Amino acid sequence: MANVLIDGLKERISNSITANQSIGILLPGSNYSEFVEAMFERIHDKPEEAWVYVTISKPYDTLVKQYGLLSELRNIRFIDCISRAAGITKTDPNVTFVESPTMLEKLGLEIMNIFKKVDEKTEKYLIIDSLTNLIIYNDPEIVTEFFYHIINRARAREIHTISLAIEDEGLESYLNRLIYLNDKILKVRDSFI
Repeated sequence: MANVLIDGLKERISNSITANQSIGILLPGSNYSEFVEAMFERIHDKPEEAWVYVTISKPYDTLVKQYGLLSELRNIRFIDCISRAAGITKTDPNVTFVESPTMLEKLGLEIMNIFKKVDEKTEKYLIIDSLTNLIIYNDPEIVTEFFYHIINRARAREIHTISLAIEDEGLESYLNRLIYLNDKILKVRDSFI
């Protein structure tokens, strides 16, 4: 069942992100691992593209251990907002570490600095994992302002954006406001895409 879900997610993501500048994906926490696996498989299948994956959910090392496929990917850079805040001091040439998920201005600068180094003819993609965690670490109004800023800068630079939001009843009104800033919304329901 997991492979069917992953294949379905991968297909929906691929079709949506090529047709839209930005997509928001709203999913239950139970589908988080399948989503991340589908994204990494999609990235693996398109080595000619450039990706930046902002992780506010898990440290980079945890992602590498969980998804062995990452060690093979040369077309993705990570921005890890969790490791330093958790006291993890390990370094990696494929990762830019931001000291805390509360440092939104630094996060925005790091995202754009990485994309400045990419050939302008290359298709560029940004994944924010996740808006839910940004709201947990920051004031929701500040996250809204940050997201407006990032999504507009990305559009101006022809960077496709995928923003992930994990359903949370306590944050529903904030998440809805953020997720609907995207051109397309994908809602994942347990085993139905």
